[in-house]
Order: sequence, then C-alpha cells, then structure tokens
Amino acid sequence: FSNVISKDATYCASKGILYMPTMWPGFSWHNLQKEKKDNNNKQQHQQQQVQPKAPEMNKIPRLGGEFLWKQAHAYASHPNIHTIWMAQFDEVDEGTAIFKVAARASDLPAEASWLSLDADGKVLPEDWYLRLAGEAQLMLAGEREITENIPIRPDESVGVHHTLLLGDRQGLPFEQVVQMN
Repeated sequence: FSNVISKDATYCASKGILYMPTMWPGFSWHNLQKEKKDNNNKQQHQQQQVQPKAPEMNKIPRLGGEFLWKQAHAYASHPNIHTIWMAQFDEVDEGTAIFKVAARASDLPAEASWLSLDADGKVLPEDWYLRLAGEAQLMLAGEREITENIPIRPDESVGVHHTLLLGDRQGLPFEQVVQMN
C-alpha cells in the first residue's frame, strides 16, 4: 500500500486528479488459468510423464472479509483517497465476486471448481461481501468511524440503510432510488 497506492494517491491529488484504487475480496487463478495451463503444459509433461499442476484454487484467501476490510481501512484512512473501484461484482470464476455466492462448499455445483465463502473456515452469509462493501462505502463517505476491525458480524441481520452511488442520485438511500425509477 505505502509503496504504490499511497504515493499514487498523493501524486494524483497534487494534480487535481481523482484517484480510484481497486479493492477486492480475494482471488483465485484456478478457473482462469486451468485450461490454458493444462494445454501449455500437456506436451511438456507428456515427455516427462508428469501430470500438469492446476493453479491454486484459493490463491489470495478472503479470510472471512479481513483481506477486503484491510484495504477498506487503508483507503479510508488516507487523506487523498475518496472513492474506490470495487472488483468485481460478478467474477465468480476469479473468486472476486461480491454478489451473493454459495456460503458452503456443499452448496456449490458439482460440475466445476468454485470457491464458497467457507473456503477459509468461516461461516458467512451469502451476501457477506455486499454488506462489507456497503460498510466500506459508509466509512469512505465519513458516515461510519474509520476502524481497523470489521464493524459488523456475519450473524447480524441486515439493516435498511443501503446507500448507492448512482450519478445524480448519489448518496440516496436505496429505497428512494427504487421509488424514483
């Protein structure tokens, strides 16, 4: 963070440029590289009689939200970071999806390899990363105290305060945006 992102944010602020660092929950190279790696290594490994090794399934673990929250805290604490790019809403194949995903490995389809939310040994609700993204947004907007610790618990019920950033509807509660459409 301090070697690249902090310096970039400070530089951009000095030039009047909005800096938008990327925040993501974790990462899996497994599905993206498996076929490519299998094809590239098949010929090499056939000669050596060794099976190609698939990329690691849980390359950058989510740690039950701790990985994402560490980024959120660092960004909200920086005086020149006021917005973030959340990667990615729906990239299930990369293990970066924040939309509702399978909470338990037993909920996953048998046909493919996917990460469930319990991959790191945590019991989490399907919408956990949507909740964390919302809390990070509140922290960046100054509506929540900047905290190193995740301010919500997985077993808490979801409140009604959902705020969206939608252009001219920026900062309106979700319920008002829905009524306007």
